Amino acid sequence: MSRVGSIVFLSAGAWAALPSAVDRMKKHTRAAAPRRSLAGAALSSALSLAWVALVVAAPLAAAWVASSLAAHGGGSVRAAAASGLLVFPVLPALWEAASAWRRSRRGNPRPRVLTLVDRMVMRTLAVSLTLIGALLARDPQRAFVALNSRGDWMLDGRHDAGAEAARRRVFWLAARSEWLFHLTDENPFHAGATARPPRPNPAPGAAFVAPPTGAPRPVVEAPPEPPRDARAWPWPLEMHPAVRALPASAETSPEAVGRYLAAHENDPWRLARAVHDYVADRVEYDVASYRAGVYPPQDAATTFRTRRSVCAGYAALFEAIGRAAGLTVETVVGRARGVVTEGMGEGHAWSAVKLDGRWHLVDTTWDAGYVSADGFHKRYRTEYFLTPPAVFLAKHFPDEARWQLMDAPRSAGEYMRAPTLDPRFFAEGMRLVAPSRAESDARSVVEVVIENPRRRSVLIDVAVDGGARLRCPSSGEATVTARCALAGGDLHTVTIFVAARGGDTHWSVGSLRVHNR
Repeated sequence: MSRVGSIVFLSAGAWAALPSAVDRMKKHTRAAAPRRSLAGAALSSALSLAWVALVVAAPLAAAWVASSLAAHGGGSVRAAAASGLLVFPVLPALWEAASAWRRSRRGNPRPRVLTLVDRMVMRTLAVSLTLIGALLARDPQRAFVALNSRGDWMLDGRHDAGAEAARRRVFWLAARSEWLFHLTDENPFHAGATARPPRPNPAPGAAFVAPPTGAPRPVVEAPPEPPRDARAWPWPLEMHPAVRALPASAETSPEAVGRYLAAHENDPWRLARAVHDYVADRVEYDVASYRAGVYPPQDAATTFRTRRSVCAGYAALFEAIGRAAGLTVETVVGRARGVVTEGMGEGHAWSAVKLDGRWHLVDTTWDAGYVSADGFHKRYRTEYFLTPPAVFLAKHFPDEARWQLMDAPRSAGEYMRAPTLDPRFFAEGMRLVAPSRAESDARSVVEVVIENPRRRSVLIDVAVDGGARLRCPSSGEATVTARCALAGGDLHTVTIFVAARGGDTHWSVGSLRVHNR
């Protein structure tokens, strides 16, 4: 039996066994009544309360799951929430009527064991559990994502203390559904998995928008750049000199490269940078294998020889060269979200390096370039080298919480609800004020507010999925406010573009999903 089928089987079996179990419990209670002690009475009361809680919670849970799936998928939340009326009383009443009709056809039916109220309760519970099982079995991962990203749809627009307390409880309950995600998770870097690994920096992460022809670019006085320390992120965009000067005679194996770099760089921080620069510069992403779904070995030796791999090969080569150079390096496996990827994202691999007793995060795949329709484009970056954990976690979520490197690890739900923003957004000192979630609802217009202390040039586009982009009118410098019209369709993608100081090319630094309600 499949894992998905098991959910339906267990749900059906659970409610089918309940009537006889309750009947036996009642008979036992009647027989034991004269001898019941105070402890027995307390236990009986506790069981009764638990039974009442289950009967009340089951139809509510069914309606919550259905409405959360609708909110996440762009369906009618009200219609989904109204499904609670089917759970009770419509379907149980129809069931009871059908049962009564069948009994009347028999002529002389046996006396009823349960009262009408008991039967309606049991039927309501059976319908509720069956509906929940069916919703979860259809797509367990999607149910998990919907509950953790839109499970608080009934609190949209409310941010008072009471609403926030309720929201925390809702998401605490939603977090208990994480087993649904793991039930069908096929991360390509787990043994036996066959799913496809992700592209590096999936499109439109490298898309750009130039200012309209003839439109003058506003000239503003920007505050000076903050001082850059050699060990402070973001690092300057310049290749390590040892990598630029590396001779062919030293480039015979990962170990030889590691020894050469260690011989020409004494500082461990700069040495880690040299290893990062070598891997990001020398290896191209294997687009052909990714698109075909068939991959060559991703070990360090193969990646070094072919100079081509997916993310697993990048991480393996970084680990091999780093260890040969004397660094402490580990490979981290988890999920990663591209600019427009929803939910947990795709399976991914990256690296961690230990410097001065502390771990730091590195993603050489996403610092090597990006993929578009016409293939892989080299674009060396340093945004994912020793990136602050809070910034790194905007798009990466490790399988093991310890690799978050956070004092208080984030839950999967917190990761999914956070907007998908590139390191460049944070490096420019920006803060997204609104919308504050990766996925939200709006009516006709969504207002995007960004704190922009360095007064960078910001452009914001909106598009119905698969449609043309439309520029959103914006105003302000230190705080940019854009009003994006939502026309047609349900799901819109809002993309944020930023130009570097003095530049005219605007690179996308994040996106949001907005449902037009």
